Amino acid sequence: MALAALPPFDQSHTLALLVADGTSAQIEKIWLQAASEEGVKLDVVTASQFLRTRQSEQQRYAGIIVPDTIHRNASAFLTESLRRYVHHGGKLMLVFDALTYDLNGAYAGRTARLSDATGVEYALYDEFGEAVIQRRPVIGSASSIARIGIPPGRTEAQRAVSFDRQLYDQWMTTYHYDELQYPVFQTGVVDAGTDVLLVTPEAQIVAARHASGKGQTLFVNLPLGLLKNSTDGLLLHSFLRYFSDSFVGFPRLLSAPDGIGGLILNIHVDNGYAIKSLHTLQQLGVFDQGPYSIHFTAGPDVNRFGDGFGMDALHDRQTQQWIRYLQARGNAIGNHGGWIHNYFGTRINADNGAEYAKYLTLNNDALQHLTGQPITEYSAPIGNQPLWVTRWLAEHRVLTYYTTSNLGMGPTRMFLNDTQIDTTTWSIPVTPFGRIASFEEAMFAQQAAAPLTDWLVALGQFVADNQTIRQIYCHPIGVPYYADSMRKLLESTKSMAAQHRFNWHTMTDIANFMSRREQVRWRLTNDHGATTLHASHDVTLAHMSWRVPRATCVKPRILQGQATIAKTDDSWQINAGDVKTLAVTCVVEVPLGDLEIVAHP
Repeated sequence: MALAALPPFDQSHTLALLVADGTSAQIEKIWLQAASEEGVKLDVVTASQFLRTRQSEQQRYAGIIVPDTIHRNASAFLTESLRRYVHHGGKLMLVFDALTYDLNGAYAGRTARLSDATGVEYALYDEFGEAVIQRRPVIGSASSIARIGIPPGRTEAQRAVSFDRQLYDQWMTTYHYDELQYPVFQTGVVDAGTDVLLVTPEAQIVAARHASGKGQTLFVNLPLGLLKNSTDGLLLHSFLRYFSDSFVGFPRLLSAPDGIGGLILNIHVDNGYAIKSLHTLQQLGVFDQGPYSIHFTAGPDVNRFGDGFGMDALHDRQTQQWIRYLQARGNAIGNHGGWIHNYFGTRINADNGAEYAKYLTLNNDALQHLTGQPITEYSAPIGNQPLWVTRWLAEHRVLTYYTTSNLGMGPTRMFLNDTQIDTTTWSIPVTPFGRIASFEEAMFAQQAAAPLTDWLVALGQFVADNQTIRQIYCHPIGVPYYADSMRKLLESTKSMAAQHRFNWHTMTDIANFMSRREQVRWRLTNDHGATTLHASHDVTLAHMSWRVPRATCVKPRILQGQATIAKTDDSWQINAGDVKTLAVTCVVEVPLGDLEIVAHP
């Protein structure tokens, strides 16, 4: 039986991505893919489509996002229409250089034409000329970082910056680099009452929310789309989710199975000594939880051929016993590619795939022989993964790989230079602890244990609270140096799992879930004043969950399909059953309990 079509486009339940006419569909896809991964319902609307509608129809949009880079030029008619939209109650997200040029490609006179709607003077070309955009560190407060949804580890407490009696001391950081800087417009006067979220060290504005008339504007002074297009997508994802949740109050399709947050622990076992260290992890009780993604470099050597430092998995009995033990406990065995870890990781580049692909095949075939199963996960030795490796993975039906791009994000389809790198594979970024990301790196950096412990526990709490997925990684040799940190993490995750707030996952499990989730079709409609969520899937909606803010929904009622409905502090959670179609409305005729299962044929 064919599935019923989703209801048609409804402006009152649409977040519009307002793009310039003629914008490349591939560039639009960067935003649409990010929204899809965060569960934010987003539809493309061109400037001419928006302007052709009457003011009353424009006003019906629940929220409008104007992206950076691809929508710089705009007529005065468009900017005035958006100003009026906000004044009469609309929600606007204005990103970086959006609408800063007129139709002739020139900046406005003194400040950006929509500065009044943002509460911030910016794009001050007359004052700063070519220095109007500069690269600066980005700093938030502990409160604003949490509100935006930036995970623990992507900021570090440093020198505090004061603005309007508020202190900002959480500096954005990244793996391996001493200082992280972003392009930002220099800013001027800030209106009283503007809620500043992020600043530079000079106390210039990087992100702020501002009430204008009956509406609100979220101004993000960062090129979010450009950053995502350069494998730094965390801020785009975070601000999309923040705008949808905190400004518009829309339902959102959660990015964790059953809406329960979790972590992936990716363990890289790359030499013979690491095999011996697995016993320490076993003694610590690491393998009493899980499952995890555990990746092996299976060859007999490490630095050069004949050095004998590898694990020689095809012939070493102890290695084979460990692989069988770990596999039997439900862990995913993956390819930590290259057969000879350091030799491969330090030598591959963008142009030598024809010479080095054979080592990926050797490692993959060895692990497939030992496990009796296809190898579906990959992690790059020394983090070195040219594009030919990613293509090799897709050709060999590897579903997912660890990456040091897009740090701090959940699973994603990676983009680079306007091109979607992943179509069949999922990259799963590492979440770092500032400039380091693993226990052995912490050891070499002489990192004190207490802050590392706090980060691990906070990250577990973050994924539970935000109902999302993140990945951490380590090598077995580093864990003993921070044994207490690992114990504290395991204690925390065990407690949250008992409360049904946390799960461990393998990379493969999450890749399969995300691929199935990507095929969910859903839309919101306004039925006589009631919000109705319609969803369908060709196979099953099982394990798909929506968060529905209670501020916009008194109590939900199931019209079609099967689901559980649970009440949380600020929202309803709708967990779909094993059905192909689901319809849930916020109008109720009979009060429901806090948790009820309702089925309709």
